[in-house]
Amino acid sequence: MTRSSVAFRAAMCCLVLVAGCEGPFTPKGPYSDKLVVYGILTNRSDTQYVRVYSTYNPPGVNPLGQTADNVLRGASIVVKGEAGLFQFQEKTTPRVDKSRYTDDLLVYASYPFSLTVGKTYNLNVSTREMGGVSAAVTVPNRGRIQFLNAYILNGGGSDDENLVIYGWIRELTYGVMMQLHLFYDVLEGNSWVTHRQEIPAVSVVFLDGSKVYFFPVMRRRQTSGIIKDKEENEMFVFGKKAYFEKVGEILSRYPVGTVHIKRALVVLTQVDRDLYAYSKRVNGWEDPFSIRTDLPDYSNISGGHGIFGALVEDSVFVEITNW
Repeated sequence: MTRSSVAFRAAMCCLVLVAGCEGPFTPKGPYSDKLVVYGILTNRSDTQYVRVYSTYNPPGVNPLGQTADNVLRGASIVVKGEAGLFQFQEKTTPRVDKSRYTDDLLVYASYPFSLTVGKTYNLNVSTREMGGVSAAVTVPNRGRIQFLNAYILNGGGSDDENLVIYGWIRELTYGVMMQLHLFYDVLEGNSWVTHRQEIPAVSVVFLDGSKVYFFPVMRRRQTSGIIKDKEENEMFVFGKKAYFEKVGEILSRYPVGTVHIKRALVVLTQVDRDLYAYSKRVNGWEDPFSIRTDLPDYSNISGGHGIFGALVEDSVFVEITNW
């Protein structure tokens, strides 16, 4: 190739780029209608839920300009597991946040549907309007919770000794989270009413004197996860300072003698690979203002969008007597 031909080609590329810049710019890419399915199988309940939507093309460039929920009615939903087929039926449940959509939620529910851990479930969704999609998930096995120093919950231990809890994680688990909750009774009128509050993992005081509490979030497992049918333990730490501060806030909120802290609840959550990947993609920055643009949307729905995952919880109660 001669020097003149190289120069000619470079000039033509510049002309194409300049011409392209003169056209109207739009942040909206190509659009096509797709099914969107959300289903998280869990051992929290003997009822499982699936939600079915279609994608939408907002009238402008702001997705919040879409004020009608694109839920699809009349879908046929079946989940196949080792115990057989589970059919889902349409149900309506109250919508908590009606700031954008004012109608109640349409969901598909299957009851009784108690999850079997360690097994694979296959989802098939069929609609009149947009055809069908499918997905599969293998449910993590149950784990265990073990305290190193539960006496911290009753005010024991040295001043710098934090609460340490071990979670025993199974090989099918990809993401883990340990949470701590306090249950306390408050005398309201003539009756004792039970309240619940989550406890942060740590409190941080900044140079300006402001304080921020950080709560546990889903994290990737730290152990190998390759030891079949075995457990591997991981350590979770809750700062004693943050725990004592929250206990103090509860006690100071009510008159003396009208509040009793009764027990602590520790919850170990394990999720499968797809649910963990979807969660981190959606909440990658772990703040309410950022949107990840460096990675595409994550989905394990074949032929559509969304997520079909599994979440397994184990929990332990500890009685509290010293507050």
